[in-house]
Order: sequence, then structure tokens, then C-alpha cells
Amino acid sequence: MVLTFTLSTFAHGRNVITMPHSSETETPTYVQKWFMNANNRQSEETLTEFHFFIQDQISGPNQTVFNVAEASVTPNSPYFFGRTQVVDHLMTAGPEFDSPQVGRIQGIHALDDLHETALTVNWNILFTEGPYEGSTLTLLGRLVAYATDGELSIVSGTGKFMLARGVALKKTYSTDAVTKNMVMEYRLYVSTPGA
Repeated sequence: MVLTFTLSTFAHGRNVITMPHSSETETPTYVQKWFMNANNRQSEETLTEFHFFIQDQISGPNQTVFNVAEASVTPNSPYFFGRTQVVDHLMTAGPEFDSPQVGRIQGIHALDDLHETALTVNWNILFTEGPYEGSTLTLLGRLVAYATDGELSIVSGTGKFMLARGVALKKTYSTDAVTKNMVMEYRLYVSTPGA
């Protein structure tokens, strides 16, 4: 079977590739409507800034990080090379653990550097409160463990953040010397196509 596609260029230089598909399920109506209206949109972007804290609990009763796999070299690696973990971090309005919850960061990361403790992350931010409840943002990139600063790319989103892009800036707010549990401060700068 050979698939063909059509490339159409609309206003503002947007390209749409249409491809036949054999799926019996159709694209959800709200996505079709949004995408079809893309041609009518102005090139304006909606810029949104977020500021919140992540409760990164690697141990204790509120643990949010769990090992799911290791490479054969992980036990002998000073940088935990090959360890893969899943996370479900609490997002809060303030640095305190009992601050109002605003969402969750869920996803996976892998320690993948032979020369320092660094990880590649694939995380989704799920907003659970406020006007963005139910919407998500997807973060990808590299972080150095226990570094003071870090930066991740915002590569997409759902709900109110469809086709979002931007940057997430991380600062370590505090680290418990015994448990290694951390509070990380995040500032997100998100650009979404205008409605």
C-alpha cells in the first residue's frame, strides 16, 4: 500500500499535510475545528508565564520518584548511568509541601551521562486547579542532578495549550541533606497560537 499526501500552504506560511488513514476512529471534533480555524488565525501569540514549586520526594512516605529499570553497568556507575525512573511530583503554589496544589509533573527520566549525574526528561505538567485545569504541557530536555539551575524545552501541550512551545527554567529552592528530597522552583514561559 502506498500512502500519498498533499501539502497545502495557507496564510502566514502555515503548512498542512493531509494523509489518508485507515483508522475507524475519526479525529475528535474539537481538534478538527481548532485545526481548520488555524488558517483564519492571526500570527499573534498568547504568552503565559507560570511560577510554581515541585516537591521532588525521592524517599519517605510521600515519595514521588520510583526506579523502573537499570542497565547492567548501573550498580558500578558513580553517576547511576542507565537508571530509568518514573515520577509523579506534586506542583504547589509555594515552596512548602502543604502549599495549595496546582498540578502534577508526571513522566519518565533516564540517567544517561557517563561523566556526571545528568538525566534526560520526558515530563508532562498536568494542571489540576484554576483556569488551566485538565490542560497539559510537555517538557523535554536535559537536567544535571542537584545543579542549582536548569532549563527544559516546552514542546507541546493539550487543552488550552494546544501547539504550545516555550521554556521552563528551574532553580533548586532547597535540598534536604539527609533524605535528598528537593523543592524546585520553576518559571515557565509559554507561547500558544492566538485564537
